[in-house]
Amino acid sequence: MSKEFLKIAEDILKNLDNYTGRQKEFYVRTGISRAYYGLIWYLRDRLSKQGYNFKGKNLHSYIPKVLASLGRFDLVKRFEILKAERNDADYNIKSEFKRLKTLDKRTLRAYIKDVHLFISRLGV
Repeated sequence: MSKEFLKIAEDILKNLDNYTGRQKEFYVRTGISRAYYGLIWYLRDRLSKQGYNFKGKNLHSYIPKVLASLGRFDLVKRFEILKAERNDADYNIKSEFKRLKTLDKRTLRAYIKDVHLFISRLGV
């Protein structure tokens, strides 16, 4: 399922120039959210194979705990940043952003790249 979420984010990025104004903003927000959920599902699937049980757990808060238990504090910090950026995209108006600066093609491209980089650094 993770690949499908990331594919949707990448498709949004590829087609983003077809939109303008608020519509473009909504697609950037959606693309960031889909990329984040691609990461969440990827981590859940990969870490489950290592014996971690995610049933009944809040993935957003449990995944950092699992990463910390693996000694991957670098990834914990990066995950929290990606989560905060996704929260900005999903819940905040621009003036309330805590992490994101803009909602444009460059932002979405960088976010998707960061998700892929995170996955490559996990190495599980």
